[in-house]
Amino acid sequence: MSNTPTDRSSERSEDAALNPALKQVHDETYGTHHEATDPMSTVSVQKDEGTWWPYIWAGTAVIGVIIAAILIIF
Repeated sequence: MSNTPTDRSSERSEDAALNPALKQVHDETYGTHHEATDPMSTVSVQKDEGTWWPYIWAGTAVIGVIIAAILIIF
């Protein structure tokens, strides 16, 4: 049994001729030369939006503890 390394680049170039999906391409869609708007400039938040979430999570945690206690005790 031989332990010589094989040259994979020649295999890829030969396979790429048969299967175009194996062809190596460089995607330049997202480069540094493209400019876009700042994502934070499009954010719209209402006043006091999301102030109830801590209460919802606290209530859910209390209900979960009660259910766990009931299942452990009984």
